[in-house]
Amino acid sequence: MTSTNLNTASGAVQAGNAVLYDGSNVSSYSERAAQWLSALDYRDIPDDVLEQTKLRMLDVIGVTLAGSALSYGPIAHDAALALGGKAESTILGFGERTGAASAAMANGLMAHALEYDDTHNETLIHASVTSVTTALALGESLQAPGPAVLTAIAGANELACRIGIVAPDVLLPNGFHPTAVVGTFSATYLACRLLGLDVATTRNAVGIAGSMTSGSMECWSDNTHAKTLHPGWSAHAGITAAYLARAGLTGPARIFEGRWGFFRSHVQQPDYAFRFDRLLDRIGDEWESRNLSFKPYPVGHVIHPFLDAILHLYRQEGLRAEQVREIRCLVHPDWLTVVCEPVAEKLSPKTAWHGRISLQYTLAEALHTGHLDVRSYADESLFNPAILTLAKKIVCEADPNPTDRKQFKGWVVVDAVDGRRLERVEPFNRGSRENPMTASEIVEKFRVNLPEKFHGTKADAIVAAVTELNRAPAIAGLIALCQ
Repeated sequence: MTSTNLNTASGAVQAGNAVLYDGSNVSSYSERAAQWLSALDYRDIPDDVLEQTKLRMLDVIGVTLAGSALSYGPIAHDAALALGGKAESTILGFGERTGAASAAMANGLMAHALEYDDTHNETLIHASVTSVTTALALGESLQAPGPAVLTAIAGANELACRIGIVAPDVLLPNGFHPTAVVGTFSATYLACRLLGLDVATTRNAVGIAGSMTSGSMECWSDNTHAKTLHPGWSAHAGITAAYLARAGLTGPARIFEGRWGFFRSHVQQPDYAFRFDRLLDRIGDEWESRNLSFKPYPVGHVIHPFLDAILHLYRQEGLRAEQVREIRCLVHPDWLTVVCEPVAEKLSPKTAWHGRISLQYTLAEALHTGHLDVRSYADESLFNPAILTLAKKIVCEADPNPTDRKQFKGWVVVDAVDGRRLERVEPFNRGSRENPMTASEIVEKFRVNLPEKFHGTKADAIVAAVTELNRAPAIAGLIALCQ
């Protein structure tokens, strides 16, 4: 494969840490990303990335169908039908068809409802949930062949990770859901690729998408469910932006690096050192999307290694809830405010959504029941006095030797009532590049997640259809199995 260095731009001037431009005729970052994706050939995708892309498709389809059976399913379904559009794309799990953007919105919402979709460790971006739901909806409407869909997903996932690592640590603290704001761009690139738009039109579409980058995290303050919408709205926005650009609407060329561009508007820290060099450096040779982690648990990803640690003590050391005097969790300082605080809220979550982002509650339920899966966070658990009492015995404090953001580490120290001290460190989350889930484990996760009506031969058929998607003349056959 040929190395492409897309990182050099003339005409740039420096103002503090901002990257500004003097107006000379140079290519912007959004345009050069469009050049890469436009030129990406299916045969240039490394075999491991291609196989991972298929597994990510299967994973997202599974969590979407699981989400369709929750209360979120009918909400997404009814809203998508009300928004309407030409009957061209299927609402997964139901079967009705509506406009591609509306179907993508519904499917993306359902896919994120369980907090069970993959994550890029360094940025916390859920990449595949947006790319897959965008590709399925738009690909169905366009009768796109399987290889085209796989190429678009692989390319969009790569761009999502690379856009995110320009500023990997500030979007969430500033109140923006990284999945939502970055996913809008990756969905737009994907939609443009499937529509066959040229580089200039794609650049316009991505510029238009910059006006659609929303994703407020205020819903974490009051137990509401708006976060479930974020990937679906990004998918909707990406398809919309692509069609607007195709129709002739223009968008700003320097939407990433411009003085009023995305990173300047969403990163309020005036002296932040943006890493634009990471956006395109060695793209196509080094695949950042290899650092996307699958999820073995339906819970905030930084909690996963702590779950592995506590469940190891449960299974291998015989630890039980009634034996606990105190559990200390040594947590990366960046994650304390995400999954451990405010403490009162985390100790007693009122909804499944809040439970999924509480380290204290999650460990308590896992230790009480001996597992954590798609059936967890039910009301009978959320309001179980024994689980809530155990949660109060879990103390979170800053890890004195934290890893970098790319590595999720779990460290638990248990003091038992009989005087024993049990300790377990999990250096890498399971499902990560360093501690991967096997293909069979991911397929088994897919099967377990499916509502009962998809069990048996239909589940087998979906697995087979995704496995053979690179040979499919269109994705309609796969979509037909998901309704």
